[in-house]
Amino acid sequence: MLRLVVSQTSPRAYRTVLDALRAPLPPFGPAGRQIVIEPGQYPNTGFRTPGDVVLTAAGGPGSVTLDGAADATVELTGNVTLQGLIVRNWSAEGLALDVMEGSVLAEQCEFVARSETAAVRVWRGGRLALRGCRVRDAGVVYSGASGIMESTDVAGTVGNAVALRMGSSVTVRSCRVDGAGGHGIWVTEGSKPLIEQCTISDPAAAAILVDDRADAAVRNTALHGSRQCSLVVRDNASALAEDCLVKDAGVDAAWVTAGGRLTGRRLRVESPHRHGIVADEDGTGTFEDCALLDAGEHGVAVGERGRVTVVRGRVERAEQGGIAVGAGGHGTVEGTTITGSKIIGAGADPGSDLTLRDCTVVETGGPGLCTSTTARVHMDGVTSERNAAPDKLGYEEEDPAESTAEATAEASPAAPRAPEPDGATADGLLAELDAMIGLAAVKQEIRKLTNLQKVAERRRLAGLPPGPVIGRHMIFAGPPGTGKTTVARLYGRILAALGVVEKGQVIEVTRADLVARVIGGTALKTTEAFDRARGGVLFVDEAYTLSRMADTGHNFGLEAIDTLVKLMDDHRDEVVVIAAGYPAEMREFLAVNPGLSSRFSRTVDFEHYSPAELLQITESQAEKNGYRFSADARDAVLAHFASVKRDTGFGNGRAARRVFEAAVERQAQRLADLPDLPSGDELSLLLPEDLDVGTGLAARFGEARDAGQAAGVLARLAAMTGLDEVKREIGDLLDLLASARRRRAAGLEAEPFTGHLVFAGPPGTGKTTVARLYGELLAALGVLAQGQVVEAARVDLVGQYVGHTARKTADVFDRARGGVLFIDEAYTLSRPAGTGHDFGQEAIDTLVKLMEDHRDEVIVIAAGYTAEMDGFLSANPGLASRFARTLTFRPYAVDGLVSIFLGKAEAADYLVPDPTRAALAEHFEAGADRFRNGNGREVDKLFRAAVTAHARRTERLAEEGAELTTEQLATLLPEDITA
Repeated sequence: MLRLVVSQTSPRAYRTVLDALRAPLPPFGPAGRQIVIEPGQYPNTGFRTPGDVVLTAAGGPGSVTLDGAADATVELTGNVTLQGLIVRNWSAEGLALDVMEGSVLAEQCEFVARSETAAVRVWRGGRLALRGCRVRDAGVVYSGASGIMESTDVAGTVGNAVALRMGSSVTVRSCRVDGAGGHGIWVTEGSKPLIEQCTISDPAAAAILVDDRADAAVRNTALHGSRQCSLVVRDNASALAEDCLVKDAGVDAAWVTAGGRLTGRRLRVESPHRHGIVADEDGTGTFEDCALLDAGEHGVAVGERGRVTVVRGRVERAEQGGIAVGAGGHGTVEGTTITGSKIIGAGADPGSDLTLRDCTVVETGGPGLCTSTTARVHMDGVTSERNAAPDKLGYEEEDPAESTAEATAEASPAAPRAPEPDGATADGLLAELDAMIGLAAVKQEIRKLTNLQKVAERRRLAGLPPGPVIGRHMIFAGPPGTGKTTVARLYGRILAALGVVEKGQVIEVTRADLVARVIGGTALKTTEAFDRARGGVLFVDEAYTLSRMADTGHNFGLEAIDTLVKLMDDHRDEVVVIAAGYPAEMREFLAVNPGLSSRFSRTVDFEHYSPAELLQITESQAEKNGYRFSADARDAVLAHFASVKRDTGFGNGRAARRVFEAAVERQAQRLADLPDLPSGDELSLLLPEDLDVGTGLAARFGEARDAGQAAGVLARLAAMTGLDEVKREIGDLLDLLASARRRRAAGLEAEPFTGHLVFAGPPGTGKTTVARLYGELLAALGVLAQGQVVEAARVDLVGQYVGHTARKTADVFDRARGGVLFIDEAYTLSRPAGTGHDFGQEAIDTLVKLMEDHRDEVIVIAAGYTAEMDGFLSANPGLASRFARTLTFRPYAVDGLVSIFLGKAEAADYLVPDPTRAALAEHFEAGADRFRNGNGREVDKLFRAAVTAHARRTERLAEEGAELTTEQLATLLPEDITA
């Protein structure tokens, strides 16, 4: 290809890309152009090329910006490669990149546009590959086109982030879609994409919408925080979703309707606002090995003409019903466990069709099964037990009080429906409270309040004054996992049974549900939440976050508190408010408003569970699920909880649940290898070897899984230039790990392996490379489950509004489960961003809690300049103690820089003779300050500049008629270094 240079300063270069494109090609020369663009911003760019072109940013990704305001900044119809460019369009309707008919590869480029439709469009049979790119403010549209999006981020779009239309065939792999103003990915008009290993967060509409005869395959993808239904299949479209996470959907997690067909395998659905799965209007859904957890209403809801089949599933803790089949709906459920539903386990409305085979319905807040006499119900091998009320099989259609909640499936959010009073007596509910494990002081306080309310009511009936007004609002103070939310729900029902409140529903909110980011919005959101709690309880979890000074400007948390105080006074007989959180923080909460202390008249203290109580909780978890611990296993669990430090971050009941779930996982691995089918007793018995109750990461996965791989990783680490101190520190960590394992094997006490590290040093010293090797090494040694390294910076962790940061940080942390979370320039989290809101501090606080709650699942490495990292570690009292040690990455000396350059040259098949090496050393000496601050990155820039100079020099020789030898094409000369 003909090589051309575009520069704003070089005298012999072209001034614009368009000028270079217009340059005539030699009649017998190469067929295409390679246009190398020197660093700079090039305004008024707008060009169209039908030819074969390679456009490269000479200074690497981000060094060249092409700005335009025409219909398209870059319009391509030929075979084109774009490398490292920033392409922007400032027209309200313009595109940054428009591809028609040609084939385009964009690598490490960024595309920005103001258009509501797209920043990037490919159509008319064009093919576009986006690799390692970023798309901002407007989305990507494939229309009658093909291609691949790989490792590409699309964020902040006004409308849909990615639209695949008109029969497009596209692979979307390892991409991130964040904050779409419409749908995250819209698949329509017969398109057939593969979407895999992607993360789609916070879209205003669906995370993925498949409609109009399209056929999508979605694999290993996470859908977070959709404001409407998260995964929608409709209008005769079909979709296959496998091994996906659907979390925090604003309405339903998965909705299939209008002739759509959805097959889900191994899906995990968590905390949808309304339903987990919905099918209606000839929508058909088949779900295998799926887990539907914590639905706001129903786990599975089947509406009219909807069909759902659930096989080998789990439906847990639905706020209303686990399975709800409405009139005209058809539901088939096989081999599924339905547990912890608040009102019914499985229900069939009049005119519905429900088949249950080999299912278990347990721990329901009402009847396990509730079916109409006119429903067509088929049951075989169904177990319904340990439910709060007997099964209701065959209620009369005219008795509406017995009907299950209607399974609606509208696309817009519906107002939460408060449960009607359940008919339970106060004494019965108190007995339910007494049956809870531990909480002696809490039970005493609740019973005291209940007795006061009883006597006040009896005085009223006797015609006596009721006595002094009893303060019903309370503070629930205690660490996590101690039953605060469960007791609040019981308390609401007790108050309803006593007639103190009308309904007794509990509306659970956090700061994010009460606080807005605009003046006046907080009062509106707080009032809306309070109104939903009318006749029941408003439960404010982590209420102390409202009182924390998150900024130096508007503290909207205080606005929420002020609004709450007034509402509590204006509607004192309609709502009971319970504020919950850590004890010390709740004292600070009460101090921020003079009216708070007088309205919250009493504090109920929730203490840590004792080791014996934690053992009871663990055993109750096992019993619920058909397991039991052997005597030796019970002793081991008790010893474990006796040794665990129960500080403010200890999870209590959550920790007990994790012990049980880990035991089940390990038992399954043990029994799966048996040659003969295990007996029922073997399948239910948990032995000491099934327990994962060691401390720290080293106990989780046992011995090394691949000694050969570990040796290979260590060899690659040893081969890196310099870093002697870092290599020694990592060697010490591995020795500690090996020693701890040998001591445990000998029956001796061993300190837990703490693998969190601080990497301190200037950029370009190999911190990211070492982090990747460290993750790979710990996986090979059996410390980490997978060893992947998730790289994050402040922008990945910090949100744009109150509550957003904690969710973003948790999402990034979740992606690192089983591997390493590498936070580059971590010190920026401890610096205010200049916007008034110190969301970086919120990210640090969230990170500290996650590191404690999941100490055996993720290694965290925080990296940055040495001095600044000291400030980062002091930003939270618990931060420094979480990191085992600091590894210092020293700047490279001249010989180290030369060695790095030689390694890059060898990898790229270039020769560096002695004179060139001498020139290199002189160049590094002359620019000592620059290379000390940039290290490997500056060497990389120098190498690319040398290659460019070599290409420029050899091409001139070729143009002058020289016949270039292989040695000339491969050898870098001193003038290539200094050019």
